[in-house]
Amino acid sequence: MKKKRARFLRVISLLLLCAMLAGCARTGKTEKTGEQEKTGETGRTGQESGTAGSGTGESTETSETAEKGQSTEPAAAGENTETAGGTEPAGSAKTTGTAKSSTGSSAAEAASAEETAGESGSSFAADTAKPGAEEFSEPREEALTEQQKTEKMIREYIQTLSLEDKVSGLFIITPEALSGYDLVTEADGQVQESLEAYPVAGVVFFAQNIQSREQVQQMLALTKEWGSARLGEAVSLPPFLAVDEEGGIVARIGNSAIDVPYVGSMGGIGAAGDPEAAYEAGSTIGAYLQELGFNLDFAPDADVLIDPENVTIGERSFGTDPALCGQMVHRFVDGLHENGIASCIKHFPGLGDTESDTHTGSAWSSRTIEDYRGAEFLSFEGGIDAKTDMVMISHLSNSELSGSDTPASLNRTIITDILRGELAYDGIVITDSLRMGAVTERFGSAEAAVTAVEAGVDILLMSADFPAARQGILDAVRDGQISEERIDQSLFRILRVRATLK
Repeated sequence: MKKKRARFLRVISLLLLCAMLAGCARTGKTEKTGEQEKTGETGRTGQESGTAGSGTGESTETSETAEKGQSTEPAAAGENTETAGGTEPAGSAKTTGTAKSSTGSSAAEAASAEETAGESGSSFAADTAKPGAEEFSEPREEALTEQQKTEKMIREYIQTLSLEDKVSGLFIITPEALSGYDLVTEADGQVQESLEAYPVAGVVFFAQNIQSREQVQQMLALTKEWGSARLGEAVSLPPFLAVDEEGGIVARIGNSAIDVPYVGSMGGIGAAGDPEAAYEAGSTIGAYLQELGFNLDFAPDADVLIDPENVTIGERSFGTDPALCGQMVHRFVDGLHENGIASCIKHFPGLGDTESDTHTGSAWSSRTIEDYRGAEFLSFEGGIDAKTDMVMISHLSNSELSGSDTPASLNRTIITDILRGELAYDGIVITDSLRMGAVTERFGSAEAAVTAVEAGVDILLMSADFPAARQGILDAVRDGQISEERIDQSLFRILRVRATLK
């Protein structure tokens, strides 16, 4: 009789076990506890002998159940393994009690099973939720940082723009190219109409546009007003109002009739060997540019003077020591940023060993990637570490570096593989002026613009023929040569910086 009862209980136990396993399987995740919690439990494998006379009140059925690896104690009614952060992960040693199945096994069901099976049972952990899974969901609006909110608004704003306006937003041009005038010294109705028709990323000004402090301030203020867009009430997107102001011989303001503090050449600062002098130069320039209304300086020059006889760069470079150049570039950028001026380091990958000038024709180099890693890249990394807003790409040709003689400004290997890949730069990439002979002697405006965007460029600076260059990109997108998503990617980088401008 006892044997029959024992077999009956074992069968019932196994049936309950199978039912509970089937229920947990519907959740896709079960976890066996392996713990035996009952005080005085003696049913583990190897402890079968002497069980009946142990005084624990347990029968041999308990021992037989334990040999199958099961707990001899059913869980307390309603007990499960859920915590504030979700259930314990699979494999956790902290599993306790009997888990609910996905069918909603209740405390009453657990008690019923306890009455039927006596002291035989099983413990399982439901694994219905993984801790941390919510981190992949879209963050709530109130949880976003201010920068994340701005970036979200920028993405939404981009989707409202026409393709024509998106493409216009990839150009920085002169006020003459914008208006059609031969010379611009004031922002008039024609400039306003042109900015509305062609909402470019920005306008770059030269010595010919600069007459007096008041004249510059008024011209820039109106250009900013007419060229700005808004993201709600909180965020403005002013256009880039740019100038070349390196100090020394390249200083459109410093060498004009406007009285500003004098900043000498970077070569002289580099020779003194004090990076703080570079910071003072950047800060001084940044302060007077900000006061006049500019918000972008195409500076500092990050070229390393590989050939001391190089006259193309010469005193514009901080010198021949790559590590010191990197420190100088970093601190100059700091000085600009602290005065609210966006920076642009140049001329990647470096023009310090060339004998020719890209303004008039092609310039060549045969330096290898290892040569650059030991010199020029150290200097550019100084600016990247300082979070420069832009990197300007030169028109240098170097087949040793890229495998082709395509100018760097149109070269995918140099821009995407090296600058973005190896140097991990994710800011704005801008060409050097596309009016230069190194480009115009080999490429038309439309071809140059399309090739540059395909290579990874974000901003096209001073195309020789702005309408033709703009139309070339529009045609390339409509023909499927360039995706609209690629245009959006560049526009996002551009607007992300414009949103920080004052």
